[in-house]
Amino acid sequence: MVEGRRLMERRYYLEDIALDEAWRRFDEALARTAATQPLAGEPAGLTEALGRVTSEAVWAAISSPHYHASAMDGIAVRAVETAGATETEPLRLLVPDQAIWVDTGDPLPPD
Repeated sequence: MVEGRRLMERRYYLEDIALDEAWRRFDEALARTAATQPLAGEPAGLTEALGRVTSEAVWAAISSPHYHASAMDGIAVRAVETAGATETEPLRLLVPDQAIWVDTGDPLPPD
């Protein structure tokens, strides 16, 4: 005893439980507090929106750019031109008849 108090052994783990049971208890605790539900959305002006997350999908009224653009540098080909090609039996395509070089942001060729 120390000054009239009994020293208690320190217990780091109060009980040993299986992982599945721990997850079940954790999920139940979250459900009781409604912590798994999304927060309600609120309107915010453009200048107030910095650092926020949208509560629903946001669609642009006008696409920018207004054309289908290449997402990266590479070669644009029509799928039909590659029919039958495999790693072991590649096809040779003719530039510019069957394939063209494109840079990021270039308009994709018409069908």
